[in-house]
Amino acid sequence: MHGTLDTFGVVDILQMLGRTRRSGTLHIECPARLIDVHFVHGRIAETRDSTRVATDTVIGSQLLKRSLVNDAQLREALARQEADPCPLGTILVRSGHVDERDLREVLSRQVASTLVAAKLETTGNFIFVVDADPKPVDFITIDAHSVLLDISALGGEYCLAVEMLGQSNTVLVRNGDYETLPRSPLTVGRDELMVLAQVDGQRTVAEIGAASGLEEITAISILGKFVEAGVLLVKAERQSRAEDDVELRAHRDSVWAEVSRLLDDIADEPGGAPSGAARPHEGAAELDWGSL
Repeated sequence: MHGTLDTFGVVDILQMLGRTRRSGTLHIECPARLIDVHFVHGRIAETRDSTRVATDTVIGSQLLKRSLVNDAQLREALARQEADPCPLGTILVRSGHVDERDLREVLSRQVASTLVAAKLETTGNFIFVVDADPKPVDFITIDAHSVLLDISALGGEYCLAVEMLGQSNTVLVRNGDYETLPRSPLTVGRDELMVLAQVDGQRTVAEIGAASGLEEITAISILGKFVEAGVLLVKAERQSRAEDDVELRAHRDSVWAEVSRLLDDIADEPGGAPSGAARPHEGAAELDWGSL
């Protein structure tokens, strides 16, 4: 199975690999990234993304963000990993520091984010290489269906954010009017704080995303959440090239097509369709915006 990213159906491929319990590696090649997703009997065993230099460190930071581990536990697990080459999350579960269900949710969200980010690339290719003799793995794997649910949540957040922000050249400013700030605390993590710190009333949405160092889908979704809550306001829109606006709309339409297909498919399955809202992150910080 192979093709190009303009016809790449993330939903279709994950559903097929999960339902047929295929084993092998899905290789995705884009101009700015290389992604490998390894499947064992339809379950995702490992994901490598060239944009994440230290994948295990990223997993660790995600667990810290949700207060699922502390610094001492993470350092202990990293030390054990040097002697026992094993995924960091599995080590933390075996040590009793993280509940296996919590780890699976973090891993699922990360894989979903990687695959949706790949879908946002304008050019690229993919190929699935079948493993004729799959070897059993002794570390924690995740179900492809859980990744599909997270793709629906991430895609929905991204599409809503694009509608809120308008264009990639939109300039945002922090809301300084105390009376219009949210009256209820908003749940945020490190990523949200990193994005908020880049808003200076001069940078555009695209520039904020680049300065934050986060993936496009993550940065835009966070900005959309802040604008919807009234924490950030749309200040102005710089003059942009027509092709930039077309590209942004194409991104949104491409992701929304994937999400719509996924929701339709899941709605037909026993158990009904999931909501498009993202799952809350337990342990994330809460900030009262009126006190900032």
